[in-house]
Amino acid sequence: MKAFPKFRLTRTAFSYPYLVFAVIFLVAPLILVVFYSFTRQVDNYSVYKNFENSPEVIMDNLDFIGYDEDPALSQIGTYYYDGESLTVINYREKHPETYRIFFEDGKISLIDEYEDDELIDENLDNVKFLNRLTGIYFTIDNFVRFFSNGDSMKVFLRSLYIAFMSTVFCLLIGFPTAYVLSKMKEKTRNIVSVMFLLPMWINFLLRTYAWRTLIEKTGIINTILDSVGLPAQNLMYTRGAVILVMVYDFLPFMILPIYNTLIKIDRSVIEASYDLGANHYRTLFHVIFPLAVPGISSGVTMTFVPAITAFAISKIMGGTQCATIGEEIERVFNSDMWFGSAMSVIIMVLMLASMFLISGRNSDSDDIGGGLI
Repeated sequence: MKAFPKFRLTRTAFSYPYLVFAVIFLVAPLILVVFYSFTRQVDNYSVYKNFENSPEVIMDNLDFIGYDEDPALSQIGTYYYDGESLTVINYREKHPETYRIFFEDGKISLIDEYEDDELIDENLDNVKFLNRLTGIYFTIDNFVRFFSNGDSMKVFLRSLYIAFMSTVFCLLIGFPTAYVLSKMKEKTRNIVSVMFLLPMWINFLLRTYAWRTLIEKTGIINTILDSVGLPAQNLMYTRGAVILVMVYDFLPFMILPIYNTLIKIDRSVIEASYDLGANHYRTLFHVIFPLAVPGISSGVTMTFVPAITAFAISKIMGGTQCATIGEEIERVFNSDMWFGSAMSVIIMVLMLASMFLISGRNSDSDDIGGGLI
């Protein structure tokens, strides 16, 4: 009986199509977000008689869809306000439409329509301003809106602060833990390493809600304090609660890269340090710590990047008082995906820049350590 013929996956038959699929699968959503961030949808704008409105609000919306105060600068249309009525010219190729909108007590009291300077419809109930643009148009207004909006910048800076503090605390706890872990016997440290990984096997939201049951007003901690006669503490809905849970969730991402680097350090280097007269602390700070920098950089990246975009933790533990940029993006996307996309691109650029700076600092690092994971 003849053996089955061997099936060889050639580079052309498998590798290239697979590579193309992988690139499209990974890059397509990113390209779409970037595309939306530099575009806006052309919206028509309607005003209604007897509705509360102001000339400034209407002009802001008209300016958004392409109108300009100076007719020489606008091929779509123009408008002007004389203090009593707002005149809007809606561009059409043959006959321009002109609307005069009158205001009284903060409401629109009258809307008249003209064509070729002749009144054709008096006292309209509403008017919809049309323009010849359709679909979308390219603009950087989404980015300008983000950096000029005080509320957005406040949330952005708050997110940077929370992510930075979470990363610092993770490093302060993670490095000593990884160092002690690397000094253990191999069998013992393998068991302890699994214990650090065990919480990561539990659902992320379950871990967050578990902390909520611990520190909420009627939680376990306040119950214990009340039982011993101490006053209850307001721990929920604070920045401290958000940072606490972020440190808890991201601490393994700091410990494991540092541990992976420390166990790969050549022991003869440490012995040489002792032979040259360095004590334990000088060896730690002048030999071990520099060799662990690649692992520290990797841990900082793996902690800071998800911390700055996390929104579930801030939403559950911080409420509306500690909203982060990830939560703001989720909220904005539901109503304005163009502005939400711009916010996402800004955060993505920030994360890529931080990763580039960290990796650039360690490009010339020695290979004695474990290296970046």
